[in-house]
Amino acid sequence: MAEIKSTLDLVLEKTRDLTLTEEEKRNLEREELDKKVQGIVNRYLDNSFSVSRLREEVEGIDSKEADQPYKLLTKQLVAHFSLDTDNSAIVSALSEVVGLDTTPLTTLQREYQAEKEEAERSFTEEAFLSLKNRGVSGSAVKPNMNRIPEWDQFLKSLSQRYQERLEKIVGE
Repeated sequence: MAEIKSTLDLVLEKTRDLTLTEEEKRNLEREELDKKVQGIVNRYLDNSFSVSRLREEVEGIDSKEADQPYKLLTKQLVAHFSLDTDNSAIVSALSEVVGLDTTPLTTLQREYQAEKEEAERSFTEEAFLSLKNRGVSGSAVKPNMNRIPEWDQFLKSLSQRYQERLEKIVGE
């Protein structure tokens, strides 16, 4: 009588002669390395450890290409860089661990913040005038910037322009 085989036995039987090509092996290694670096970066950005510990973690990664973990670290850190938030941990890691000159990044963020603040003052003044013309005034009046469509459009445009500049800086 014929033996009944499990699904696992059937799969193993069908795939026993299959092997990975060298390119597939390299891709799997890169994916694994990328996930490892991503995990390290996430823990670092969650303030789980210091910059020196980040350096130790990255140095401890086994890779055929010695600079690959640093390239991935740079890619991951830059992906977390936001013009609207405090990037001091990212800047520290990029300069101290990767050895990048972070002056262009910090300058870009300062320029972005300055332009955004100036525009916000301007939009706020216009909103106050508009409210005053409609008879709404007083010390407790504060315009809701999120309800001004032009402000929203300006922010999207500003963000897009500076994001393009960020990509150029990082690409260099």
